[in-house]
Amino acid sequence: MRRTFFLLLLALPPAAAAQSSQFGARGLGYPGRGVSTRSAGSAGAFGLFDAESSLNPAALGSLQTVTAGFTGVQGFRTVDNPIGSASLRESRFPLATIAGPIRRLPLALGVSYSLYADRDFSLASSDTLDLRGAPVPVFDTLSSRGGISDLRVAAAYGRGRTTVGGSFHILTGSNRLQSRRTFEDDSYLPVAQSAELSYAGIGGSVGVIHRLGSRFSVAAIARSDGHVSIDRDSTPVSRTDLPYTFGLGLLWQASPKFAVAGQGIFRTWSGANSDLLAEGGPGSDNTVELALGGEYVGDPKRPYRRPLRIGARYATLPFPVEAGVQPTEFAISLGTGTRFAQQRGGVDLALEHVWRSAGEFKERSFLVAIGVSVRP
Repeated sequence: MRRTFFLLLLALPPAAAAQSSQFGARGLGYPGRGVSTRSAGSAGAFGLFDAESSLNPAALGSLQTVTAGFTGVQGFRTVDNPIGSASLRESRFPLATIAGPIRRLPLALGVSYSLYADRDFSLASSDTLDLRGAPVPVFDTLSSRGGISDLRVAAAYGRGRTTVGGSFHILTGSNRLQSRRTFEDDSYLPVAQSAELSYAGIGGSVGVIHRLGSRFSVAAIARSDGHVSIDRDSTPVSRTDLPYTFGLGLLWQASPKFAVAGQGIFRTWSGANSDLLAEGGPGSDNTVELALGGEYVGDPKRPYRRPLRIGARYATLPFPVEAGVQPTEFAISLGTGTRFAQQRGGVDLALEHVWRSAGEFKERSFLVAIGVSVRP
């Protein structure tokens, strides 16, 4: 029984509906993105250039004043799988940042919290067991609350057309797990077991943004997260390799009113494959994320007054729901925002429509993101 929950976490099929994404019930969960609401409005296409996102430490160099930001997301999800369909809701707070420039120095510092992997789900399945020579229907549930968080300390240094940055990442978090079995025959008492998985790891990243003239900028990142150690109730049970991340982005200021950006991010999640297979899971695959989006502002002198943002994104997910079938997702997004109180406060809004699929497992989500920023 020592590793019961860890094996269930990696190997139990999502036979019913998950409270969060059913594609986060395998491996380490559904990966976080680390983008602000402003970037989410353009499907993440501006993420590598956005100082309020946590993707590229070099982006901090664009800050003119100390900025604190907070992002909340409300999701409405429809899930389909071989067992049936369900409509679900979820709320989460995937990103919080505070950063700003250092006076008289071409240097900016920042700290952030973001969601590295979401492990918030509830799964249910039914079966029939042969007990004392008679078939007895049983109903099993497994629930998890928690995930892995990414705490980042970052710095950026800019001279001329080039800004470079680096960051240190602390990965931490936990999953509170509960497994319960009930019997249709009342002569058998329900069985329940609970446990807690905790995670610990460190990583580092570097980034650069270079202006290729007055209209074009290019950004790049490289990140290594080493491995994450997993304990069950304070007892070590596993160690899983985490991916290297490589990203490249391009920004084109087509006119004073309109900008277009695109980015691609590649993660080597296959490095965790052997670790997850050893624990009874279906393994993991490398992932790619591609995003393209634009931002239109009516008044270039006041670019934060109700801009229009739009974008599209395609991505593969690292942890198969069933062996041999890698999940994919496609999203379109729309966003806007405004600033007030002499631009010291700001609110951004984004709406994403996301489709995910892997074989017979499908889901569709509407995600409403609200970002609040303060510039004291």
